[in-house]
Amino acid sequence: MKYKVFEKVVLFALMAGFLCIAGTWGCGKSGPSSKVPKIAIVEDKAVQWADEVKEGFKVGLLRQGVAVETVFRSAKGNPQSLSTIAEEVTKGNYQLIFTLGTQATEAVVPKLKNTPLIFGAVTDPVGAGLFDKDLQHPLGDITGTQTLWPYKAQFDMMKTLFPKLKKIGIVFNPDESNSRASVEYVREQCRKRKITSVERPATTATEIRNAVNALFEEKIDLLFIPQDNTVQASSRDIIDLCRKKRVPVFTGICEIVEHGALAAVGVDYYELGTANAGQAAEILFHGKKAAEMPVVVSEKGHFCFNARTARNLGIVVPEDIEKSAFKIYEPQ
Repeated sequence: MKYKVFEKVVLFALMAGFLCIAGTWGCGKSGPSSKVPKIAIVEDKAVQWADEVKEGFKVGLLRQGVAVETVFRSAKGNPQSLSTIAEEVTKGNYQLIFTLGTQATEAVVPKLKNTPLIFGAVTDPVGAGLFDKDLQHPLGDITGTQTLWPYKAQFDMMKTLFPKLKKIGIVFNPDESNSRASVEYVREQCRKRKITSVERPATTATEIRNAVNALFEEKIDLLFIPQDNTVQASSRDIIDLCRKKRVPVFTGICEIVEHGALAAVGVDYYELGTANAGQAAEILFHGKKAAEMPVVVSEKGHFCFNARTARNLGIVVPEDIEKSAFKIYEPQ
């Protein structure tokens, strides 16, 4: 694979030398107290972007030379398990809770008592009910990072690669507030560009497969995977289905492109994780209140594409765009 960013590789190579205690990140200063603070990390389900946020968070703390103990909990997509985990971490002996994504954050915040919380990569914090009216009015001792995909840049790129683009297909889970927000952004771009969007709701892996097959019947030019955790968790199946029908897949997460989607213009989730690490250090070691810290919003777009998929589809990526790519995947 060809990468345009090398810092992460170097940091991971050095990481083994920094880890001194099993389950603890960092080996340097730990702030004014010798007691190592304990952080609960909560996710709804395993998805590619969440892994990137966690890695960025880990390395971000290592960069600052701080030591923390972390306990990771995943609900594996089970709503009842997520509710139980939320109850446990809010009652547990943690100095900070770190939630990954909208569903995990929505589950934990209502149960918060005195523990500060930072969230990673929430699509629409206001729409998720975490803030009142705007990002300046948190409903609790919370802050975090917002991932707002660069939808205009995504559609600009789609039109560059597909000048005759007329119809795109979207599968989404209407139960996810982040997904509803994402689909509305997609609709807006489609309206502005006179592109038809064909949408199919789905809440399970089986429903997603059926929805994708239904979209093929609509003769879509391209399938777009939105900011939807349920759909992203089935991205490999979606890519396999689309490959057989020679339908390109576009999204906002480079890791999905690595697995065979054609291209993405999206935020750097790893860097969002490092921003979360900075917030955590301020709270744990400098006495800052989470609610007093601004939410970090990422809107910058990074283009990445899968060279093998492009060749298989007969798509030529313009040379100037290829040279500016954040990542180019070249599977063997």
